[in-house]
Amino acid sequence: MKKEQKIDLVRYWKFLTLGYMMLAWIVLVYFMDKSEWTLIPAFILYLAVSALVCHAYFIGMIGNMYYFFRRPDKAKVFYTKAVKMKTRNVKALYNYALDALHEGRAEEALGIFQRAEKINTKVLFDKLIPLAISSCYWVLGDIDKAIETIETLMDKYAYVNPNTLTTLAYFYMLKNDMDKAEKLTKDALKDNEQYAPAWDNLGQIYYLKNDFAKAEEYFKKALSFRDTMTESLYYMGLIEKSRGNDSEALVYLKKAGGGYISALSTVKKEDIEKAMEGLEG
Repeated sequence: MKKEQKIDLVRYWKFLTLGYMMLAWIVLVYFMDKSEWTLIPAFILYLAVSALVCHAYFIGMIGNMYYFFRRPDKAKVFYTKAVKMKTRNVKALYNYALDALHEGRAEEALGIFQRAEKINTKVLFDKLIPLAISSCYWVLGDIDKAIETIETLMDKYAYVNPNTLTTLAYFYMLKNDMDKAEKLTKDALKDNEQYAPAWDNLGQIYYLKNDFAKAEEYFKKALSFRDTMTESLYYMGLIEKSRGNDSEALVYLKKAGGGYISALSTVKKEDIEKAMEGLEG
């Protein structure tokens, strides 16, 4: 089967820009004997025409700029416009879809990620997009497809980061294949021994095995690297509650409930509230 050849429009635009500036220099400076300062308005004119012709792409770029400067609300406004205009800006598509996924709109996010994947030409997004797609399948309840997506990515690349390994390990945990889940998690820790989600994975694996002492060790390890790790806080609360240490359990659970919880969190607000029943008042 012949591999689909993707067109890198950004690369072509850069070559076009270089060609335009060379032509502008030849015409304005060499033939017309104008000052080199005249190249500045010529370049601004070129950018204005580019923005007009490729307006959907440039609107996505504005969103990316706001995202870079940590203005997510502003970025979201431009991403939404760019997506509606069928932008080919892969980074804008990815960031918009990632927001949608975290907000629980997994089906919408999946379609946007797949659109971005079809036009992407960058190795970074070639790894990030499938990982995000696998999370969409997980949220939508198709664990087998989630696993297949990541394993296809791993067949393509010799190296994937700890986040990818830990995510795949969690999916195997959901399939009750604890041996594979533990191996993948430990592979992630070999790469980065301070990666809190991997330690949390190990904690959950041993919690499910009812080895609470080992689970506690791993959850505390996770919290030593990220003290806001919602899942580790939640399970530590459950462990302390099972021991009858209600006050300690309440501290962990309150902190877990006050943290960031999205559609990708493996522990939900309702889980935490249920665990807190009988601990207050």
